[in-house]
Amino acid sequence: MDKLEQYRNAIKKILTGYYETTNTQVVKDAVVEVSARLAFDEKRDQYLWFRFGWDDKKQIQHIIIYLCIKNGKVWVEEDATNLCVVDDLLSAGIPQCDIVLGFHHPSKRGLTEFATA
Repeated sequence: MDKLEQYRNAIKKILTGYYETTNTQVVKDAVVEVSARLAFDEKRDQYLWFRFGWDDKKQIQHIIIYLCIKNGKVWVEEDATNLCVVDDLLSAGIPQCDIVLGFHHPSKRGLTEFATA
């Protein structure tokens, strides 16, 4: 299996595991209908776990985790959890040199042990 396919499989497995472990039933009452969802786009290498729905007249759109693969590296663009997706990426065999903490400003990425771009 090539590196890109390994990274895709690891990301999908990790996000699916999080989703299945933490996903509660769709919240439905008179004014609230919100659900967690997964979206995997392997063609463009975009991987999302998000919440979507309605709270009365307010639309809920919340990205929980957003990962993508660019130039052979896994970019962690958003992680609004305490699950520490970076640790799970490392445990899946993705080296630090292939993980970019995209949620940090480019000028700060060099201060980490991870890739800068």
